[in-house]
Amino acid sequence: MTDQEMIDAALQAIGVGAKGDYKIQPTVHATELASKAPTLAAILNRAQFSVLAEEYERKDQEAIKAQEVFKSTAGRANWAVFFTTLLSVLLLLASPMATVVKIPDKTLLVIFGVGGIVCGGVGAMWLYQVREGKLLDSWMNARASAELLRKQYFEAVTGADAGAAVSHPPALLLQFEYFRRYHFDSQVAYYGQRSGDHRRSAARVLQATGWSVALASISLGLAGFLGGIDPRWSSAAALGTVATAIAAFASTNESVYQYRRNSDLCSKTGDALRLLKGKFDDVRAAAITGQSQVVHQFVTAVNELLITEHRQWLAVAQDIKPALERLDDTLSRLKPKLPGTTTTAGT
Repeated sequence: MTDQEMIDAALQAIGVGAKGDYKIQPTVHATELASKAPTLAAILNRAQFSVLAEEYERKDQEAIKAQEVFKSTAGRANWAVFFTTLLSVLLLLASPMATVVKIPDKTLLVIFGVGGIVCGGVGAMWLYQVREGKLLDSWMNARASAELLRKQYFEAVTGADAGAAVSHPPALLLQFEYFRRYHFDSQVAYYGQRSGDHRRSAARVLQATGWSVALASISLGLAGFLGGIDPRWSSAAALGTVATAIAAFASTNESVYQYRRNSDLCSKTGDALRLLKGKFDDVRAAAITGQSQVVHQFVTAVNELLITEHRQWLAVAQDIKPALERLDDTLSRLKPKLPGTTTTAGT
């Protein structure tokens, strides 16, 4: 076989990653590759690699679950604080609203007051769960462990000795293509997908903040205009507080999920990975001739890039904690404004 024929055979055996194809399950790879690349499958079946694969999948699922729990709980807390703010504003508007909706103002006061108390209570509960359950730390630690295991797994597989087994294409070339397909390609797909997701979310946050600015301006105009007709409607200026609440809700979402910064980080990492594709031909040529050091150097370069990105992501994630503290402070300021409540959030 010529060098190109061996490369083509390895590519056909291992395959190529597709857009959005970034979730891997290494425990099934040996079975899937048994007929296409038996030498590589034999390597993957070794206890050393099967254990690493199992541990990676276990920790990866743990990290995914921890992420879901944190984001859902923090998201519910943010919504609860927003509705608490909204209902506290409606308390100020209860009297003029009563004349419009034909409901006694005391009834409206009870509805808005009880609603605000309930929202404030459940918001405090969810913030307590986030804080005392250390949900953010649990997510960060599980993801860090999963990424370390993934790195160790692929470094071990690409560095494994195939023994005396004769393989066409060569075992080292198959090992490189395995790394390329299930680590390199999947990470390129991941960063491309996540960069786009974060960018769209950042755009929605910006749009919501823009509408809050419009509402604040409209509320001042309405208060002046309607207040001249009926002094009770001067309280329409309180709608400016709703605008502030919308802006705070959007800002907290941005701070918790770090849309803009994560979009930039994912985009830069994806770009850097794609540039490394220019080294594929050199690494493949070295793998065909058994130059394992060249393959090892490429694998190390990719992993160092990913480790640098992960450290930056962890640093960005630390900014989430102040955002949650601000959310707790907002709830603490709102609760005394609700009828019959004087306690602070989290107590």
